[in-house]
Amino acid sequence: METTHLKTVDPISQKLLLSASKRGIELSWERFEQAQPQDGFLRLGLSCPFGCMDGPCRIDPFGRGPGKGICGLGKDEMVAGMLLRLCLQGTLEALDTVLSFDAIPDVQFSAELNQITAPILSKNGQYDLSANDIFRSSAMLHRPSCSFKRLLSQSFRLSLLTLGFLEKNAEQSLSGPVNVSAGYGSLADHSVYIGICGNPSTSFLEAIELECKQNSGLPASLVSLGEWLVMNKMYIPVACTSGEAELLLGSGAIHLLVAGQGTDPGLVDVCRQMGVPVITEEELPEPADVVLQAQNYFATLSQSMLPDDIPAVHEDQVVMSSEQFNKVAGKGNREKLALVGGTDTPQQSLGQLPVEIASSLSDQGFQVASWGDAALWMIKDSKMNQKKEGAPLILEPGQGPLLTIKALAVAEQLDRLQGICFTGLKSCKDFTAALGLAYLGGRVCVATPAPLHGSQDVCRVLAEMVEHNHGQFIHFDHSPQPQEILEWLTSF
Repeated sequence: METTHLKTVDPISQKLLLSASKRGIELSWERFEQAQPQDGFLRLGLSCPFGCMDGPCRIDPFGRGPGKGICGLGKDEMVAGMLLRLCLQGTLEALDTVLSFDAIPDVQFSAELNQITAPILSKNGQYDLSANDIFRSSAMLHRPSCSFKRLLSQSFRLSLLTLGFLEKNAEQSLSGPVNVSAGYGSLADHSVYIGICGNPSTSFLEAIELECKQNSGLPASLVSLGEWLVMNKMYIPVACTSGEAELLLGSGAIHLLVAGQGTDPGLVDVCRQMGVPVITEEELPEPADVVLQAQNYFATLSQSMLPDDIPAVHEDQVVMSSEQFNKVAGKGNREKLALVGGTDTPQQSLGQLPVEIASSLSDQGFQVASWGDAALWMIKDSKMNQKKEGAPLILEPGQGPLLTIKALAVAEQLDRLQGICFTGLKSCKDFTAALGLAYLGGRVCVATPAPLHGSQDVCRVLAEMVEHNHGQFIHFDHSPQPQEILEWLTSF
């Protein structure tokens, strides 16, 4: 564990890493190291994504092994099929946020987003989007039968459909200014903490919070482990980023985990190693029992591994609603704008990309906006936090890039947007949304390596299709350094 500084830029997290190592607690970094080298065929997109039982087939990128799949599939179609498979999964993830699985709605863009997408579809000779695109994409992945250009075109359609579902989900977002507190300082008083992961129902969380307030035992409160969760028209305090969640659970500072839908298995495994109680809403526990289990676990601990000198929680960070951002991005503001957001990934030192990129851009006079884990890192960073001018704008999680594109396009100053950088991707939904934003004319960069580099023709045609709409989609075959992204952002 002598490389703790390479795993995270946070000094407190570095101390917790050393503590976890001494106690033999396995975390995501150990699993990441054990998984190396990861599958190079998948990394390049040369592992067949089609629903065929003749394989699995792989194509050798160096020409010394198989050059085609058993069915005759070439590398261009294999890589493009991989992109379509990722986009289909991303669309389904976005659909899940607006649907209870009883019906699949046709996407209905708002007037602002339709003002952007309609000309793009017309310009590229495409018909209107509908939910049928989901079924059409699935059928195209049953067996190879399309050219790689057709597969790319369908991928872009899914990316726009994904933006439509994400926009519909934004209807449930907050309408006014709301503060968010973030950082280990949320745990400063060392009382009983119930950690929240995934996406449990709001009513379930509200019932637990009410019990925390009414319970006569040890004081207990809710904290989020990397999720931006709204309850009673406020954000639950976010104790850490998603990449730090296992680390925090391993510290003993969290006394019960509420594992909602989408919780990573690794979080439950760390709880097992620590003996931390885990409950799900499927178990239908009584709120009083949830709080009691947390209090009982707290009573068994001598102390948590969190140091006593953790920094104070930051409570003055305002999460901007779409209306607020529209005013900031309105006419007359020509300052260069850069969006820097995304999720933590073990491929990068946690916090390095968002903090270094945002700080450098701010010093160069850029206005920076952020969302997700990247925004949490900027809130936690004391230097960024203390700036009177040029401090990052904190956008609604999952909506920031889409709201920005809409606001600037309506204001006819999309050229003000210098670029959108996804510092890390955790889900296919985020990847698909990034592709859609580029197709709408945004300059987009994803720092997580994309499985597209097994075919130069696919990368070339993909870039041409995006550039046809005045956009740009930058992706890497490696984990980029901050300077690589900064050079791209400032070269336009």
